[in-house]
Amino acid sequence: MELRQLRYFVAVAEELHFRRAAARLHISQPPLSQQISALESELGVRLLERSRRRVELTPAGEAFLRDARATLAELDTAVSTARAIDAGLAGVLRVSFVGSALLSIVPAAVQRFRRARPGVEIELRERPTVEQLRALSTGVVDVALVRPPIQSDIDLHLQEVMREHTIAAIPEDHELAAMRRIPLKRLAAEPLVLFPRSQAPGYHDQLIVRLAATGTTPHIVQYAPEMMTIIGLVAAGIGVSPVPASLEHLAIDGVTYRPLSGAPDAELVALTRAGEASPLAEAFVDTARAVA
Repeated sequence: MELRQLRYFVAVAEELHFRRAAARLHISQPPLSQQISALESELGVRLLERSRRRVELTPAGEAFLRDARATLAELDTAVSTARAIDAGLAGVLRVSFVGSALLSIVPAAVQRFRRARPGVEIELRERPTVEQLRALSTGVVDVALVRPPIQSDIDLHLQEVMREHTIAAIPEDHELAAMRRIPLKRLAAEPLVLFPRSQAPGYHDQLIVRLAATGTTPHIVQYAPEMMTIIGLVAAGIGVSPVPASLEHLAIDGVTYRPLSGAPDAELVALTRAGEASPLAEAFVDTARAVA
C-alpha cells in the first residue's frame, strides 16, 4: 500500500465523484481509478460502490476513510515537526553555562530565543567548565557557555559570545575601596578568594599567571565553587577577588567593585561539538552573540 493511494482514496471518498477527485488531485481519471482498484485488491475488500450515476462508500469504505484521514493527518504532523526541527523552530535545546553568565548574557539570550522560537523547549543548567566539557562529549548538552582558555580532548567548535573587563570585588570597608582604579599588583598582594582550578583550569591559570607577572606571589586564602559564594566571602572580609564585570550586577551588602588595571579580559564563548551543531544550537549561539 502506498501513501498516494490513501490520498487518492480520501479524495474520491470526499468528492464521491472520480472526475472531480481527479481534478482535485491534478491527475487524469484513468490512473486514479486504477489506483483505487489496486488498493481494494490489496485490502481484499470493496471500499466504493460504483455506478454510472454515482459513487458511494461501502461500510468498510466508511471505516477505512476514518482511519485513512487519521493516518494522513499524523503523517502531515510528522512532516511539519521534522521540518520545524530542521529549521530550528521546534525541539529541545539543552544549554549549560558558567554561573557568571547568568548575570550577563543568559537571561536576555533565552528571552529573545523563546520569543523567536516559542515551539522550542529550552533546558538550562549551570555547570563548572570541566563538567560542561564532559557533558558536551557525552551528548548531554547541545551548547556550553564557558570561560576560555579551553583544555579539551574532543573536537569543539568555539565562537566568542562576549568579552568583558575583569574587575575587583573587595569589602566595602577595605582600604582599596578608596581607589577609583586598582592596579593588578595591589590586588595580587591581598588575600584572594578564587574558584578551584579543577572547575576551569585554563581560565584559572590565566588569572594566576597574570597576577604572578606583577612580581607578587598570589596568596589564595579560600576557594569557592560558585560566584555567589565568592562574593559572599568577599563581603565577609575573607579576601578580595578578580571577577568578570557582569558580577557587578550582584549587589550584596558589604561588597564594592572597582576597575582593575592590567587584568586580562574575561571572555565568554559558546562551545558545540565540531560538525555536529544542530540548527537549534546554531540559532541559540547566534542569538546570544546578537544580544551581547
